[in-house]
This record gives sequence, C-alpha cells and structure tokens, in this order.
Amino acid sequence: MDEGKFKYDTLDTTNGSIRVLHLLPGRWIEDICCELQAVSLDDDPAYDALSYVWGDPQDTGQITVNNSPFQATKNLIAALRRLRSSIYVKVLWVDAICINQQDNDEKARQVGMMARIYKSAADVQVFLGESGILDLIPEEDQAAWDDPLRLCWVRDSTMLIHTEHPPHKIGVEHPMWAIWEPQEGLNARDQQRVDEFFTRQLDAKYGESGKLSPLQRLRDSQAGALAMMKMLSNGRCIKACCQGSFDSPAWTGALEVLAHLVSLPWWSRAWVLQEAILPQRDVLAIYGEIVVPMGLIEDSGAILPRHYERGDCCKRFWTSLPAHQKTTFQKFAYTMGQLEGIRETLGIMKMKEIEMLKYLLDKTRFKEATDPRDKIHGLLGLINNCHDPIDLTPDYNVPVKDLYIKVALQMIDFTSSLSILHHHELRSSPTASELPSWVPSWGPTYGSLTPFQIGERTANFRAWPPGPGKVPHLATGTQYPDALVVEGKLISKIAAVTEPMSKTASSSFLDILTSLVTFFDVDDFTTYRSSAEPATTAWARTLLGDQVFEVRYELKAGQVVFDRAYPGDIQMFRLARQILHAQEVGQELVLVLPDGTIMNQAAKAQVVRHAEENFWYANDGRVFFWTEDGHFGSGPMDAKVGDDVWVVLGSLVPLVLRPITETEDCRQLVGHAYVHGIMDGEAVSDMDGEGKREVYLV
Repeated sequence: MDEGKFKYDTLDTTNGSIRVLHLLPGRWIEDICCELQAVSLDDDPAYDALSYVWGDPQDTGQITVNNSPFQATKNLIAALRRLRSSIYVKVLWVDAICINQQDNDEKARQVGMMARIYKSAADVQVFLGESGILDLIPEEDQAAWDDPLRLCWVRDSTMLIHTEHPPHKIGVEHPMWAIWEPQEGLNARDQQRVDEFFTRQLDAKYGESGKLSPLQRLRDSQAGALAMMKMLSNGRCIKACCQGSFDSPAWTGALEVLAHLVSLPWWSRAWVLQEAILPQRDVLAIYGEIVVPMGLIEDSGAILPRHYERGDCCKRFWTSLPAHQKTTFQKFAYTMGQLEGIRETLGIMKMKEIEMLKYLLDKTRFKEATDPRDKIHGLLGLINNCHDPIDLTPDYNVPVKDLYIKVALQMIDFTSSLSILHHHELRSSPTASELPSWVPSWGPTYGSLTPFQIGERTANFRAWPPGPGKVPHLATGTQYPDALVVEGKLISKIAAVTEPMSKTASSSFLDILTSLVTFFDVDDFTTYRSSAEPATTAWARTLLGDQVFEVRYELKAGQVVFDRAYPGDIQMFRLARQILHAQEVGQELVLVLPDGTIMNQAAKAQVVRHAEENFWYANDGRVFFWTEDGHFGSGPMDAKVGDDVWVVLGSLVPLVLRPITETEDCRQLVGHAYVHGIMDGEAVSDMDGEGKREVYLV
C-alpha cells in the first residue's frame, strides 16, 4: 500500500492498542471516506474484522482516510463498498489501512496480535470477491442505488450424527451419518429458493434464447449454486440436487457459478486461514450481492466425498456425471475439505507448537503470500494454544532465508529426523531460489501426492535405520554457514534417467510400461544385479515404489494410506501388463482363479485399474533411473545423469544429491528416491562406522 500524503500516528505498544476504521455512510457510487481511531483491546471495543485479498498492489484507487488521500487496492475498495451503509457508520478492522505497512516494527507487533484481533471481533466479514453481477448492470442504474441489493442465506441448525450402521442397512461394513433437523424445520425462504431451482431444472423451456436477460440468468445460476450448497450442508445427497438432465441450463449454470466461486483468489491466500478459523462466531461470506454463512459453504463442500466416495447413495449418479462436472465438484470438495480438516484438527488434536506448525505448513502449501514470511507468520495465531511454545514471533526485519532456516532446524530437532527433506519442492519460486536446497520453501510439491502422503510412503522404509550418529547441524564458522552437515554414504551415481512421468501425457499405460521394460532392459531370464531376484520382480517393485495403497474409513471422507507390496501385489502388477498387452494385439487372455473359475472382464479391468492407480501414486511427476552399479530407482523430476545417490543418517529413504564442488563434499539436495535393494538398510547393515562421511547440503 502507498499512503500518499496520509500519515499515521504512533500506536501505544503497552496496552493492546489497534486502530479501527470508521467507514462513513455513503451512497453506492460515492467515494469511500473513513476515519481511523486508536483503541485498546483491553477495553473490549466493538468492531467487525474484514477478511479479503489485497489484489494487485499496483491496481489501486484513491479513498479518503482522516481527510487525506490514501491509495487502496481495487479489491479492498470493492469490499468496503459492499460493506458500507448509506445510513450508518460501520466500524471495521482492515489490515491494509489499520496497520502502518511501512513500519516493520509496528507490523510485527500487530501481526502478533492477529489471533486476539479476530477472536475479539463482533463479526468477521469475508469478501470473497465480485460475482460478475455488476458487469451486467449499467452504471446509470447503479447510480440510483442508496445501498446495493443483498441476498442473504441462512445456515440451518442441522447436524450429521455418526451411527454405527447406515439406516435400514444393518451389517454394512462402514459407519455412516444420519441427519438431525430442528423441530421448526428448515429456513422457509431458502427452501423456496431450493424449490425454484428444482423447478428451473425441470422446465424444458427455461433458458430459451431471448426469454431471460443475462442478468436474470446469472442471478438464477447463483441462486442455484447456493441451493446446492444448502442441500449438501443439510446432509442431502448430491444426486438429490440434480432434478433434471446434466445439460439443463439451470444445472450447468449453477455449476459454472460453483467453479467461479471456488476459483476466487481468497481461497488461495495464506492469511485467510486463521481469519476464517479464529473467530468465535460464524463468519459471513460476501460474494457479490450474496451474503452467506461461511460454514454453509464449507460444510457443503467438505461433505461431498462422503457421497461419491464413501456411500452407495450417489456412486451410480457420480459415475454418470460428465468429467468436467466431476472436476468442479472435486475442486470444491478438496478446497472446503481442507479448511474443515484443519478446523477439526485444531479442535481435537493436542500437539506441540512446532508439530502443529509443520502440520499447518504442509496443509497450506498451495496458499500464497505476498511476503514469503507470511507463509509462516500467517499461521502463528493458530498454534498459540498448543503446548511447548517455540521461539518464533513475527519479525519483518529478519531476512526470509534466516526465518525459513530457523523453522527447518526446529523441525529437524523436533522430529529427530530429516523427514522434511523428503518434501523438497521444485526450485522455481523466488523464495526457493534464495534458500539452501535442504530448506523447504513450503510451496507445492511436485506430482499428485500430498505432503502427508509423502510422509506416509517414506515412513515405510529404513534405508538407514534409526540409531546413534552425529546430529545434523549448520556448518557455522565455515565458508558455507547455511549448509546442513549430515552423515551419509555414497551408493552410486545416476547413469541414465527417463523423462518425468505425467498422468496428463497422451501415452497409454501400456506404452509407459513397455518403454520402462526397454529402459531397464529386463526380461524373464535375467536376475537383478548379483541377487537371485528376477529382474522383472525388481522392475515391478521399482515401478510401484514397492508400495500399494488402500482407503481407510476411520475418517469421514476416507484416507489413502500405503503399505509395502506383498508378492501377490507384484504378481498382480505384472499380470496387469499381460492383460493390457493381450488387449493391444486383440487376444483373449484366459486367467484361471485359485477356485477354478475364469477371471471375467470386470475383474481384469479392476486388476489394470489398481495397477495404474498405484503406479501414479508412486510416480506422478517423478523419473526413473538406473545407477552406474546397476541399481533400479525412481526419484525427483529434476534428477539427471551424474547426480549421486546417498543413504543419509536421519533419512529413511535414499536422497539424490548433486555435486557442486570438485574438492569438497558439498551437495545440493535434489530430492528423495526409491532405490531397489537398499530400502531396508542393506547398504549400511555391515558398515560399523566404516564408509560413512560428512556431507554439506548447501
């Protein structure tokens, strides 16, 4: 923010002082005018807090603060305009205006008070963004407004009650949920909107050219999207939301709105997490002219997988949905489920502060922050009720690199392991480029695995079994003061590497398997290195990362977990290739099951599908390689010929390291690897200290 001629008075630093914004009355099109007032949180002042996305810092407009010009982003101006009354003064806390953004010391103090600020607010207003409605209303019509139209929705007092068995289906394996509704029923006005949405879906003439204005069509679509959320949040099935065909204008219009809503930048920002979770009351979301409880939106998305993944209720409906409509629902479900999952974890799990911070950083890797320090600062308000406080407070005078190194070292110390090195990201962001290679930038990981799933997979190995050794530490006092000194053993160098595997590539699964048979040069008559293990078995285990998945249903939406592959899993993977090859050449592969029956087509398809799913869990966004001494492996997408493969004390899986100096053991971390034949301590089982050496990760 650029304040122009506006000047801040100094805040008292001793009594919980903040500034609140008095948003002065004005008609819709009039300029924004407001006044700042210093108050103490100790005095329990009355105010609402605003949660929003700043937007492009270069795209600004002028408002008036204390009779002085102030440059605010266009998105903030839009939020204030939506909140302003033509009659009453609104008292708000708005970070971009209430904090002097040019004063790092004040900003650090105020950021440290964020948890208290949001918990103390009477209400929190979330401005998700404009919905497109204003683009369809002429400016001369808007000029006649005193206040804009506000369409308010209500969150009903329904509850999902956990039951041991589905109603009327005693004996079904997994627990289900029943719906409890208040005696007074659901909100009548919203129910009417739901009924109208159903009517529009069933009206064959709805949406015919010329019968609806673009404005009315968009309003109907937005009402339809909210009607779906209303239904889902009250425990209704997703299939019950669709009363007509998948291509009816009312249904497709509602899904377009849902896709637009979940794509708004608010969901992708790091700061908004605590702003949505910390308030003591239900948060109100503003989406153009729609005002709706955030809990209604969150519940409706988070519950979706319980219908299309868990229960039998909607599976057939889900299977028949067009792919692009599934994608919209899945993105909505993922975004809302992530928010609900964090909220539930904070309310249930008792963790140490550093443990909770790691959990939250992993969960928010796809969220963005203008200042990289806020990827961490923006989460501190959520961990202050955990035990064992850590030495970490907001400080905008500390360089980004120093903050990230400090957090990484605390996590290594807490876990007594190098597990955070397994979450190495591609080094493409400005933040990552200034960090040592061993320090996570807490951005997106490559491939489709979540950080939790990466942790699940790597925890199943013992390439260097836990035990005594030198504690990883900074190379303080050397020419590489930010390097992490670890103890390890060089296994071999990478001699050949494939292109990165991609689920979106046009190659078929059979083509990929065939190319990897050629790459590893395996056949039914060779063995793996000097062992008696068939090369085809080593090939299959490498392609699976020696693990298979299952979905467990202890959690409501189900959770993917991984276990080591059994011989039967390997046999089924190789069988999948045979099935695909037979189909490719037009042959019928006859497979006799142990009970003497012939495997039918559906069973064959399941074998192939399970093999392909496990392959992509292990390898999306990764490469295969073989080493100079003949090891098969898979690793990070930026691995290349000449990189080293190491086993390192504190890491349960091998690491790919890149030499950067000729005379010293300095390496860059490239990422973690699966290397067949050394995943259970074989490379270090008889070392007894011999062969280990220190290496600097820079």
